Amino acid sequence: MSVSSPTPLALNYAEAGDPANPALVIVHGLFGSLSNWRSIARKLSETFYVLTLDLRNHGNSPWHEEMNYQNMAIDVAWFIEQHGLVAPALLGHSMGGKTAMALVQMKLTTIRKLIVVDIAPVSYQHSHQEFIDIMQSVDFPAVNSRSDVDKILAQSIAEPPIRQFLLQNLVRDQGTYRWRINIEAIEDNMPSLLDYPLTDPCNCEALFISGANSTYITEESSRAIGRIFPLSRTEIIDNAGHWLHAEQPERFVSLTQEFLSI
Repeated sequence: MSVSSPTPLALNYAEAGDPANPALVIVHGLFGSLSNWRSIARKLSETFYVLTLDLRNHGNSPWHEEMNYQNMAIDVAWFIEQHGLVAPALLGHSMGGKTAMALVQMKLTTIRKLIVVDIAPVSYQHSHQEFIDIMQSVDFPAVNSRSDVDKILAQSIAEPPIRQFLLQNLVRDQGTYRWRINIEAIEDNMPSLLDYPLTDPCNCEALFISGANSTYITEESSRAIGRIFPLSRTEIIDNAGHWLHAEQPERFVSLTQEFLSI
């Protein structure tokens, strides 16, 4: 099905592997970028032609004041069509997982198989407002180094891995540091990002992978997965939380390869 209104954005991307191999498109989560998936993409590129994307208002993709799962799904579908990808597999983590689910539910383009990482087709209460507030509080003219910004983030965020994740969005531009994500648009659209309005069942082959230590998949959200994606199956990775692909990469890659190779 051709992508129509609203007008899609041209997403930044990276590619790995042989274009002659089956295509796999990967989309990241909130505050993330394609760089978060570079090592996973490298491993999967031995078997697949892997294209990792920056979603709108993230990474090096364009900014836009509107940000919901319908228009993000249209962005990704337009990318797939513009690059001539025929029935690729689609993998999405967190916000990217909701975007991937929306794309297949809206029937925007043909997807061979769907992998959704640690998210469900339900509404959530994680507002991440504390991240937004501390990132907006940085006085960049007074900042001289990444470590300066890290110290500011540490005032509200105790966990070094989370700070390092957010610091991947810090760039130096004409001698001054700045965030490359559109924090204002993310904050303004947070109600849409926490929500998930699509309820139509989808008979696509889908794999849902979650971390055993994550709070994103509950009994209630598991029922929603089964109701909307009746042909799906779920795998749980032990000793992993929401960023399971970073915490248990070998197990994650193994599950992905196994599912896509069937």
